[in-house]
Amino acid sequence: MRTENLITVNDFCVYHNVEYTFVDYLADAGMVKVTTVNQTNCIPLDEIQKLEQLVRLHNELEINEPGIATINNLLQKLEDMEQEMSVLRSKLRLYEG
Repeated sequence: MRTENLITVNDFCVYHNVEYTFVDYLADAGMVKVTTVNQTNCIPLDEIQKLEQLVRLHNELEINEPGIATINNLLQKLEDMEQEMSVLRSKLRLYEG
């Protein structure tokens, strides 16, 4: 993986004022992907937006880690359902026309 597409977990934590263990929990729970490069944990840039959303839930709404896991699961299910509805709408248009 190219290193210019990564940000270190430490840099992310310092910038967003969160504990390293918080990101570690999210990674262990499978909510975000963390890769190791030269013994340094890094976050791919395409994961940053999702991670920032989870940090906002934690900091602004004071939701703990298990609550964030539940919310993340529900948001993922909602996204999956929206994609399925889009596919079904496309199929329905074939029969309407």
